Amino acid sequence: MKLMAVLRRRPLVLPLAAVAAVGMLAISESAYWLALATLDNLGASASTTERVAGRQSLYQILGLGRSGVAVLSVACLLAQHDVQRQQALRDERDRLEREVADQVAQLTELAQHLQTAREDERGRLARNLHDELGALLTSAKLDAARIRSRLAGQAPEALERLVHLVGTLDSSIALGRRIVEDLHPSTLGNLGLVAALDILVREFATQAGVRAHLALAPVDLSRAAELVVYRCVQEALTNLGKHAQASQVWVSLHTQGGWVQASVRDDGVGFDTLARPPSAYGLLGMRYRVQAEGGTLLAQSAPGLGTLLLIRLPAGAAVCGPRPTPEAPAP
Repeated sequence: MKLMAVLRRRPLVLPLAAVAAVGMLAISESAYWLALATLDNLGASASTTERVAGRQSLYQILGLGRSGVAVLSVACLLAQHDVQRQQALRDERDRLEREVADQVAQLTELAQHLQTAREDERGRLARNLHDELGALLTSAKLDAARIRSRLAGQAPEALERLVHLVGTLDSSIALGRRIVEDLHPSTLGNLGLVAALDILVREFATQAGVRAHLALAPVDLSRAAELVVYRCVQEALTNLGKHAQASQVWVSLHTQGGWVQASVRDDGVGFDTLARPPSAYGLLGMRYRVQAEGGTLLAQSAPGLGTLLLIRLPAGAAVCGPRPTPEAPAP
């Protein structure tokens, strides 16, 4: 392992070792034949038996040297091939990682574009409902009020029907306002994120019959990031009302360490975060929206221990005061 680490840090070691091995092999061969020639010259006066024995001994010694150099050369060549193969695998892995990173970046941009297009379409639909449908319902209500004033004291049955009609129109206008607010929260643009979250959470608590604890402080975010926080809290409350069976919910918003943190916590039944339920696309959509704004989303839960959703987005200029104290302790 140490050898491979050295080779990765110094890729020229193997080529130099191979050249050295070839040089050693050439020198060994030269020394071998030179030794044989010297032995022949020096052994001319020696007996035949001595010359044969010396030659055989020299053959053995030089043969071992040649074999060692040859084995070293082959080992160097094989090691060089293995390092080249490992380098090719690393290059291929790096290429695949770059492709995956590019694909993730493209998917994130696509998700952000789709979310932006969706919000734009919801805003257009909300304006149409508010301007056109609201005007029609208000006009109908005014006409019904005029008719009722002219029929005062006459046709009690018709007056009763008009009263019912006016009540129906009032309910329709209120429904239209709720639909418009769900499509595009006007409070977010008019009153800011803190007021919009306060209204959202309190209305949810009234409808769902849960107790809400709010700890909201002003934060510095762009309009797009404020909308991301609002939508994530809205989605978390929707999931809470459908699945959590909770009696209390804690919602906080503050700045800490250069990050805007928004959290939604409940004391409901919780869920297993390792098991992906069929309806996990809401959480996945929230995560992509937060990541598109350069933030992170963390979901912590366990069966019977409630759920915590934590949103972290990079903050701009610090405009926040000290972190508020929650109204009630966490479960």
